[in-house]
Order: sequence, then C-alpha cells, then structure tokens
Amino acid sequence: MNDNITDEDHRSTLLVRDAMESVVAQLPPLHDLAPAALAQGRRRKARARLAAVAGIACVAGAVVLGSLTLSAGGGADGTVSPATSGTPSPHESVKEPEPYRTPVHIDPTSDDERPTAGLSSTERARRAQFQQQAAAVLDKLLPDAVGLIRPVDIDVSRYQGGTTDGKVFTVVFSVQPSTGSPDPKPCPPAAALAGKGGTCEQTTLPGGIKATSLRVATDSPETTSTDVRFRYGHSDVRVSIEPDVHAKASAPVTSKELLAAVGDSRFLELVRYADQHPVEKKQTTVVGG
Repeated sequence: MNDNITDEDHRSTLLVRDAMESVVAQLPPLHDLAPAALAQGRRRKARARLAAVAGIACVAGAVVLGSLTLSAGGGADGTVSPATSGTPSPHESVKEPEPYRTPVHIDPTSDDERPTAGLSSTERARRAQFQQQAAAVLDKLLPDAVGLIRPVDIDVSRYQGGTTDGKVFTVVFSVQPSTGSPDPKPCPPAAALAGKGGTCEQTTLPGGIKATSLRVATDSPETTSTDVRFRYGHSDVRVSIEPDVHAKASAPVTSKELLAAVGDSRFLELVRYADQHPVEKKQTTVVGG
C-alpha cells in the first residue's frame, strides 16, 4: 500500500467498498447467469482487494448497469427472454407484423399476366396482404439457400427468392379453386423419371392430405425444379421452386424439404384461408394433367 495513504484514508476506502458490495448484494439474482457471474466476481475480488476506490466504484457501476440491461431485455422475473422467431404465427402477426417486403415488379407481357385487372382496391389490398404473409411463412420454412422470399406484383401466386450471391429462384404458391379433379396423380414410372434425372415421392400430410412431390429436369440444361401438389378442401394446391436458368442453378430444395415445409401448420393455415377466401380465379384446366 502507498505510504502516503493514511489509516483514515484506508478506513474510508474500506467503508466505500463495503457500501458498494452491500448495494451489489441487494440486486436481484440473475438466475441461470448468477453462478458463473458470482464465481467470476469472487475471483476478481480476490485479485483486486487492494484496488483504489475509483476502481471499486467502476466495477460496482458496471454490475449495476449490466443488471439493468438484462432486466430491460428479460421477463418480469428477471430472466433473459429467448430470441423470437423471424416469422411469427398468424396470431402473432396481429401483434407484431412482419416487416414489409417490397414486391418484385415484373412488366406483364399479355392479358393472362394481368390477373388483378378489374379488381377493386379493397380486393387488391387483400391479395397483397396475403402475399406478404405467405412470403414471410415461406421464408421461414424453406431452406436458406432459396434466399429472401418476396412477393411478385404480377400474380398473387408468384414469389421470388433472392440470394446474397445474386441467384434468383422463382417460387410458385398457388391455391386455386378446383374443377373437381381427383387427388394428384400417382408418381410416373421410375424408368420415365430416371431418363430425366428426376425423382417422385408421395406422402400423407397432417390431416390425411395426400401429396405428391416431383423433382424433375427443366428445359434449362442440367437444372431441376422441385414441385409439390395436393388437394385441400375445394382447391388444388401447388408449390414449386424453379431453377435460376441464368446461373444454371437447380432449385436448392429437395422433395423431402418441400414436403416438410408444406406440411407445417403455419403453411396449412395459409392454405386453409385461401381455400375459404380464394385469391385466385377458378382454373380452366386440370392441375397435374
């Protein structure tokens, strides 16, 4: 200890230190963080018994600030809240809306690509809101390799995945009133698929829904797309991930991954809504034919 420090100064230092420790001792416990934090505090205290008053004050202030920070980010009991999902459930969407996803603009080249022509502003807004919710759910359920999912303004059933390295994948999510066609056709013969480097898988989704997933070669050389189709209520449902033909990159989704995505309760909730409140016109051709 410095000889210039008197006994009275030393007693003052101890009083201040004891006061700081008393304040810290009265702070609420940090639960799961407490054992490690307290053990670390004891080790630091042993190494710094002869620290100056200013040093003790700084340590105490840091502990107090840390406690306040944790409390601000935690629950009512002081625990640290877990990270929330990037894509909320339909009920959570009402309380904490997803950030708006700017739609991808594509100029229509024919009347068939103007499905919103003649719709009221209210109906257009309803469909746009459905696309926002669908994009958020698809973004959560599809592999990260598909990229950020955004709506395409030209058609309520079209979306686009964009990756950080510039790849662009067309995503189709269609819930179209059915003409009364049966469940999706069974898988084609294996020999026919093998010639195109494709695969087919059939499964039953929650609720007993029969679904068929195809991964087949496209017109773009050495690329494949992944597609799932099934019937729900009075609608034919199709989800397709197309390749990036310019980058010659196949759809980065396997049949198993896409079937898992469409079988998720959050996705099926979107399908249920679109079946009861159609966002597309009734089809004129049989899906899967």
